[in-house]
Amino acid sequence: MLEAEEAILRDRSACLRALWALKAGRAPREGVRYLSVGLDGTIQRLQKTFKQAEQGTAQILWLIGDYGEGKSHLLRLVTALAEEHVFAWAYVVHDKNQNIGLHKPAQLFRRFLFELQWNMPELNVQDFMQKEDERLSKYYERFRPYYPQSWQKRAEYCYDRDMRSNLPKRLAEIASALCDYNYCKGLVLCLDELENCCCLAHNQHRPAFETLAWIDGNLYGNILICFALTINGLEQLQRMWARYVGSDAANLLDEVHRIGLTMPDWSEKFALPLAGRIHRLHGTAFGWEPTVSVEEVAMEASEQARATQSGRWRIFVQAVVNALERAHQKAVIPQPVVTKPPETVPAVPKTLPTLPVLVSSPKPSLPKIHPGDRVEIVRTQFRGFRGIVEAVKDNKVEVVLDGRTPIRIKLPLDAIKKLR
Repeated sequence: MLEAEEAILRDRSACLRALWALKAGRAPREGVRYLSVGLDGTIQRLQKTFKQAEQGTAQILWLIGDYGEGKSHLLRLVTALAEEHVFAWAYVVHDKNQNIGLHKPAQLFRRFLFELQWNMPELNVQDFMQKEDERLSKYYERFRPYYPQSWQKRAEYCYDRDMRSNLPKRLAEIASALCDYNYCKGLVLCLDELENCCCLAHNQHRPAFETLAWIDGNLYGNILICFALTINGLEQLQRMWARYVGSDAANLLDEVHRIGLTMPDWSEKFALPLAGRIHRLHGTAFGWEPTVSVEEVAMEASEQARATQSGRWRIFVQAVVNALERAHQKAVIPQPVVTKPPETVPAVPKTLPTLPVLVSSPKPSLPKIHPGDRVEIVRTQFRGFRGIVEAVKDNKVEVVLDGRTPIRIKLPLDAIKKLR
């Protein structure tokens, strides 16, 4: 195992975030190389693709796989390799409700710019955003005198329509500028869940096809674009485009079945090495030596994976994480709560009737937590995470979790412990 792949084991917070993603059934952003078992051939193919893109030959990759079969893992693997090859990258999910996708290329381009700035703050993409605003303003100026009631809607539609053919040029301009300033060696753009194109209205399929056709035939520069979708989504989209657009659109997707990159089929030969890596990940994240062996965990998870028809990669990974979590909960010994002895009841004079005195059992004392304290979560689904207390109110505490992105959660006061 390369030292770069095991770097995640030196960062406890990164291990926690990776386990959190695996338990939720998502591909982790960190440690994806470490968890890539059985993908040596795939990684070699991706390495060649990056070398071609670095030499100026634009590349398009199609990543195909059903839900739970590693499609998103491949996309995250592409972004990890992009960082190794010093490529700027953006990861965007096709979303019809937010108008982010092939059917709205102008919005898609802006989303790419936003993700580039978010992932690599040192990049200066504000100039490109400003140029897009200036181009849109020119459309406004052109339509405002002639359409006083609908100039804005008409201008945005025309701008978006022209962006279908201009998108490859815009992407090449960004890649060239970033390379000229030595920010990176190329540009990687990942568009996930492309099967959501099947949810588009009938009149939105042609704009989506035209955008994809222009990218497929006119992309140039140090650029790698990855489209990811499910097999069923690809087949359904091909039928819909044949109906709403024409045979040319369906033919564009014919080659995807042949050239698409897929995860290898799940096999039990991957069980032991993958379970071993998650085993180490869990031990590092929670600072303990798992009491259950790797062989036991791999065997139990393999039985669950064999019992399912699809999504076996995801089922296996989640089963391993859950088995280690159960073992960890058994190994953790609850700390005794120190309570004060009940107060003594003073003697009652004999002249007065003696009434029964009810002494309530003392309640467990809650930890004294104040804003700014550094704490660790000891229960709930966030067990093991650390953070800083931001507010305390009515036996509730608001904690900002450690990580590259601040995440605020509210927990009961007895679900945390103060760190010294």
